[in-house]
Amino acid sequence: MHRANGSRPVRAVACLAVLAATASACSQMEMPIVSEPTTYVGGTLVEHLQWVEEEIDKAIAVSGVKDGWFKSFTDEEVEWTDDPRSRRKIFGSLLPRACGNGGVLVQNLVVRNLPEWAEIAERMRAAWEAEGWGVTDVSSVDLPSNPYFRADRDDGAVLALNASEKGMILSVESPCSSDPTMSVTVSDRGERDAYLQEMLERPYPQDDE
Repeated sequence: MHRANGSRPVRAVACLAVLAATASACSQMEMPIVSEPTTYVGGTLVEHLQWVEEEIDKAIAVSGVKDGWFKSFTDEEVEWTDDPRSRRKIFGSLLPRACGNGGVLVQNLVVRNLPEWAEIAERMRAAWEAEGWGVTDVSSVDLPSNPYFRADRDDGAVLALNASEKGMILSVESPCSSDPTMSVTVSDRGERDAYLQEMLERPYPQDDE
């Protein structure tokens, strides 16, 4: 995927207060804080989907919490696992959002009730900094009970983590792409559908259980 310089504000994800009661509210609060991007990158919709998946897997590996992450939809929660069926369901709803004249992918995952949430947040911040991301606090006020920080890259990609004793929200946002397949107005998603079908065909040892 071609990279260029520029950055863009992270999408607002501000629903940790209701995690314990109803995570479905999160899906209603994931509307982006849209701003005109200063740059556009290349990369097809399929390439951006692959990037989002890779970044989620990397972040979860750093967290050390493999189980319990899920995507909240209006009427259900779909757990993020190695099972290609769960990933197909989660990514099946992921389409570009407008960012100026291009498109961007934003995926949020939630995990509840982690006793070591503060240590996990510190570990993820350190890992992103080590990878060269520019990590800053979203809030100008220091809130040890609710660390909320974002990691920006010069191509406009953004990672974010919002953590508290109630749980954590991981947000992964791709750069803004001007590729035609990333347009919000494109009706032909054939390449995307073919990729999602290939995802279902990934080997998964527990399929026969």
